[in-house]
Amino acid sequence: MSTTIAAIMTRSALILTATISTQLVIAVGMFAALLPKRSLFALRGVASCVAMAFVSFALYRNSLVVSVFSSRTVSFVAEALDFVAMLALIVGTLVLCFEVSIWTALFCATAGYIIQNLASCVTYSAFLLAEGTGTNMASPLFLPLNLLGMAVVYPVCYWFFVRPIHKNGLVEIENKKILLVLALVVLIAIVFDMENKYLLIAGIPVPLVMVLRAVHDVICVFALALEFEMLYSRQLESDMAALKRMDADQEAHYTLMRESVEAVNARVEALRCRVRAAAREGGANAAKLEELAGEARMPELRLKTGNDALDALLLVKGLVCEREGATLSCIADGSALSFMDPVDIYSLVGNALDNSLDAIRKLPDPNRRAIGLVARRTGGMLTLNVTNYFDGNVTMVDGLPKTTAADPTGHGLGSRSMRDVAEKYGGSVTFSHDDDVFHVNVLIPIPE
Repeated sequence: MSTTIAAIMTRSALILTATISTQLVIAVGMFAALLPKRSLFALRGVASCVAMAFVSFALYRNSLVVSVFSSRTVSFVAEALDFVAMLALIVGTLVLCFEVSIWTALFCATAGYIIQNLASCVTYSAFLLAEGTGTNMASPLFLPLNLLGMAVVYPVCYWFFVRPIHKNGLVEIENKKILLVLALVVLIAIVFDMENKYLLIAGIPVPLVMVLRAVHDVICVFALALEFEMLYSRQLESDMAALKRMDADQEAHYTLMRESVEAVNARVEALRCRVRAAAREGGANAAKLEELAGEARMPELRLKTGNDALDALLLVKGLVCEREGATLSCIADGSALSFMDPVDIYSLVGNALDNSLDAIRKLPDPNRRAIGLVARRTGGMLTLNVTNYFDGNVTMVDGLPKTTAADPTGHGLGSRSMRDVAEKYGGSVTFSHDDDVFHVNVLIPIPE
């Protein structure tokens, strides 16, 4: 390869790096602006941009060399691999700079790729109309027409696709199979774009090339619409799950109140029966009256954890356990939970105790109807452990115990609420069992 050809290819690769990479950074950046930034974001961003510039330059120059000195098939494969490499590079850059999963990064990268490709199509079509040729880097219209493509496509895409995301938020993408298929569709659209650029060389009339470019644009718009349909479906699922959790929390609050009333009524009725029995026996002496007074005292007088919300919850659950003929053993440092919202304490601890109660109700042996709860500060962490006996088998689905309720549609809603609360405070919850004992272990960092 002569020095002149090498210089031309180097210059062309630099132009492609400056234009395409800049277009991609802006397109992907419209979505990435919503993502939470990692520490040292500025340093990571500068390093990523420099790395992307060097890598994209090397890829474009290699593609140009292959296109000149190799067959059309080899050139086509090389260009396709270049686009795949660029897509992987963008995904890696997003994961490096933002606190985001690889799947959400892939969503942002493919969406940005589509927008950039649409702008490139507008530029190509403008060249067809202005000069009767494809995109020409040597033309004085190269920069103006590239800016025209961005000016036409980017604001429209921002208004119809990016702006709603800014309003509603970017949720985590979970449907990985559809996202992978979508990435494949994007790559197919890009390959179709590459082939279209060789149609003029093959002698295809300009009007027919324009029609094929329009078909390519439709594919790009379809892919973009599919991406956002997937996103909105996920948002709808997330909203529905949140509504279900709200309904479950309201139902749990009502159940807590009902159980409180029922437990207190049961204790009062038992006390009334004892008083009537004492009356039938001819009255009660001082010792008998003291015994009755002791039974009238509520468990809260014997349990003070240092957290009012936890105290109230344990009082009610203690009364329910007493009514069910079960034992609730508790060792709790309530001050370790002082950083948590009372509603979150009810959801986290209440759901754990409710699940334990559901399990021990089914046990025929009254000695196994026991629940243990330990909540304490360990180092800078809150550790919460709830244990209970159980019979049968435990099936785990997505890390959560599968519900044994007659209606499985709300599978693990209580367990999901526990996991949501733990993750809200940067912690985690795990479910496990050994032999006939089930364990719930919660670990949450305590803010300083």
